[in-house]
Amino acid sequence: MKDPYRTRQTLIERVRNQHDDASWEEFVRVYRDYIYAIIRRMNISEHDADDLRQQVLLKLWKNLPLLDFNHITRFRSVLSTVTKHCVIDFIRKRNSDAKRLEKVSKDESLAYLDGISLSEIDAIAEREWEVHLTNLAVEKVEPLFSGQAVKVFRLSLKGLSVEEIAREVGLQENSVYRLRNRVKVRLIQEVAQLREELE
Repeated sequence: MKDPYRTRQTLIERVRNQHDDASWEEFVRVYRDYIYAIIRRMNISEHDADDLRQQVLLKLWKNLPLLDFNHITRFRSVLSTVTKHCVIDFIRKRNSDAKRLEKVSKDESLAYLDGISLSEIDAIAEREWEVHLTNLAVEKVEPLFSGQAVKVFRLSLKGLSVEEIAREVGLQENSVYRLRNRVKVRLIQEVAQLREELE
């Protein structure tokens, strides 16, 4: 089976060739949810977040061929920086437009956006990256296990105790421990691999 998460250097190198549509589609599939999550966590509306995500992706598409990857240690830093700048530009433009229309004091979302500091944006990007990697890892790991193992693991993520899970799925507690830990170990390995490939 073809691995959809190839090493970042391979994918990035292919995407830097702006005429490789298949690679660009793969790039977008891998990173679009992360970009969107950062934008939404900054209290940007769904409609505006979709537009902003497109702006971020367009900016990346234009600038990837120009980046010097010898000086970049984590590609996600590039993603979060470009996203942050697009959101800040959006906020500034929105505030400027609102001030011109004298609506700033009445619009709570703009007041909130004005109060976001750059360190908060970085913290949002960091948290969302961890969630993004975990979601990608779960998506990749689930097909490797039986439905029972996946169900046990998902119930444990919901905070159910081993005893509750055992009752829910009709297994012995030691079987629940074993299944949960097998999925957890594989998930940790997958997150580590994705971190190496995608950051």
